[in-house]
Amino acid sequence: MNIVLIGFRGAGKSVLAKLLGEKLSMKVIHTDSLIEQAEKKSILEIVNEKGWPYFRGLETKIIEKISSEDDSIIDTGGGAVEDPINIDNLRKKGFLVYVSASLKDIKNRILKDTTRPKLNPLLNNEDDIHFAYNRRAPMYEEYMDFRVNTSTHSIEECAEQIMKAIEG
Repeated sequence: MNIVLIGFRGAGKSVLAKLLGEKLSMKVIHTDSLIEQAEKKSILEIVNEKGWPYFRGLETKIIEKISSEDDSIIDTGGGAVEDPINIDNLRKKGFLVYVSASLKDIKNRILKDTTRPKLNPLLNNEDDIHFAYNRRAPMYEEYMDFRVNTSTHSIEECAEQIMKAIEG
């Protein structure tokens, strides 16, 4: 079984994936990193040069490929939930954990991060985050098997909650 982390950018998925990997002695797979390695470019460069639809296509191919893995922590990009094919593939061997955080905390964590491309170039950074967060939150809720909240609990506490959930 894989532990699949879904949630909005800045929620803490990557930090939580690293900690879970260490605690459970499981391999950690970051889908965004695999995309960057395959293209030999940053996500920002990929999106700026070829657009979001191209990036999402790469993401779907990567997720399809890694969905056959076992005993891994899979850290997905925030938009992976937007394609139901990704969810179908991730569910094959995955326990989906929604890593949530308040919109306020997410904004505080990512507004200054210039390495993340805007999801809608017509909006300012704050509106871009707000719009995408509100669009995706119901998807995370629908697809999750379990939820942790990094605004109300430490990363350590979230890891403990996930480990208890998969044991029981």
